[in-house]
Amino acid sequence: MKVIACSQARFDSTRLPGKVLQTVNGQSLLQYHITRLKLSKSITEHVIATSGHSNDDVVAVHCLQQGVRIFRGSKINVLQRFADVVQALALNDDDRIVRLTADCPLVDSQLIDQLIAYHIAQGDDYSSLYIGEHVRGFDAEIMSVKALKMAAKNAVEDYQKEHVTPYLYQHPELFKISQYKVACDYQGYARLCIDEPSDLAMFEQLVDAYPTDISAAQYMDILGFLKQNPEIAMLNQDVKQKKLGE
Repeated sequence: MKVIACSQARFDSTRLPGKVLQTVNGQSLLQYHITRLKLSKSITEHVIATSGHSNDDVVAVHCLQQGVRIFRGSKINVLQRFADVVQALALNDDDRIVRLTADCPLVDSQLIDQLIAYHIAQGDDYSSLYIGEHVRGFDAEIMSVKALKMAAKNAVEDYQKEHVTPYLYQHPELFKISQYKVACDYQGYARLCIDEPSDLAMFEQLVDAYPTDISAAQYMDILGFLKQNPEIAMLNQDVKQKKLGE
């Protein structure tokens, strides 16, 4: 069984244009994302899925410079973009796709390996990671190639196509789904995904203040640091996560 990590990335962003290529301490957000995923022991290959639009040429070039395979597909229908990755890699129905978003620079390979092990042990078609109501930025989902192809064939709503996985978790009668809940005693607010300028400002301060190289830090250590330094976590507390269809 192959386990492919597929990170969707785009240059366009209405709230923070070019966000995945914004640099912090000499590295792009995408570099942080790629570097942290290299620590995974369970992922067969990491690929970046961007669009074929000319605006995303810079994303494609940057990924190639980082030695990561790039796939380009539909700009709007990201679900189909993922299905095209499956076809390009000639994956089997029982292979697995881990869906990630490149605007999460601190995605945690340890958590992803735990999610993969949980998903396989459960025999799920789709599993998601849950780390707490107020913690964002470690998000990950995993699905079978068979389930992904079924979703791409049958999803009709625009938001289902944009966000890749809603068709799966909205149809528990068709798929075996569950949630991997991570043990976490962190009760504070931690938004570690980058959507708005204040998210970037918070990440800059976090990287500058963190006592070691944050590229290798585990999620519990990062949350522990924010617990001790809540003023950093509060810098982007007013940013609201978009809901499906917004």
